[in-house]
Amino acid sequence: MEVLAVPVLADEGFQGPTKEVFQTPHWFDIGIGSANFYLNKATALTIFAAVFVAVIFWLGFRRAKIIPRGIQNLCESAYDFVDVQIARGVIGEKGAKYTPYLLVLFSFVLVGNSLAVIPGAQFPATSRVAVPMVLSIITYVMFNYAGIKANGARAYFKEMVDPAPTAPLGIRVILAPIEVLSTLIVRPFTLAIRLFANMFAGHLLLLVFSLGADYLLPKPPYVIGVLSLLVAIVLTAFELVIDALQAYIITILTAAYIGGAMSHGEHEVAPSEDLAEHAPVGVPAAAHA
Repeated sequence: MEVLAVPVLADEGFQGPTKEVFQTPHWFDIGIGSANFYLNKATALTIFAAVFVAVIFWLGFRRAKIIPRGIQNLCESAYDFVDVQIARGVIGEKGAKYTPYLLVLFSFVLVGNSLAVIPGAQFPATSRVAVPMVLSIITYVMFNYAGIKANGARAYFKEMVDPAPTAPLGIRVILAPIEVLSTLIVRPFTLAIRLFANMFAGHLLLLVFSLGADYLLPKPPYVIGVLSLLVAIVLTAFELVIDALQAYIITILTAAYIGGAMSHGEHEVAPSEDLAEHAPVGVPAAAHA
């Protein structure tokens, strides 16, 4: 009696996330000289986030009414939140002029982050380091411009290289490079890395448990697959909270950098002003000189 051999498919084991998750394949790639133009999922989602934010605010304010409704109500609520809680709350009344930028920054990052849990997209645009780097460069230019405009270039950079003019020389020598590195290098770098690292790690963790659930659910004991699925669901909800939190953090840090740059030199009080403030009523300040 002839026995037929039945091929059995071997279990290749759990296949975790690969680099292709973040290095998505190009849909098209065009080289013109030394320049290379391409479009992939990550780039398309970044463009979508920018266009989505622009369209929402255009629809909200194109026919603004005294009593807001629908999209206008949403847009005005977002504007009020950023203006009152972040721009004016961190920078002060002078921060109102920076509210539009802070609003766009907050909205774009929130939408870009939230794409991680949107079916069909399932990829945070901000998990590619290039996007947070561009945002941090814009912020870098913004807060240095605000500092120079508020104090003048000479006073702004003078306080940067000599933040404690009354301190001993040794302390001043130590503080000078720390302040320069902090303002010109560390701030934009950490601003970008903070957003990138949180979104990269969060998306990777969500992928691990989602793929784990897909692999383990058909296999006994089924409880392991069910637990992995439950963790993936909980992480999805947690990811939404992180998305909003990271958008808020990058916006409020940007406001803090702008406010700090604008307040350079405000703590320095001229001797005559200091004497006038502490002089007894009716006694000229010159009498105390």
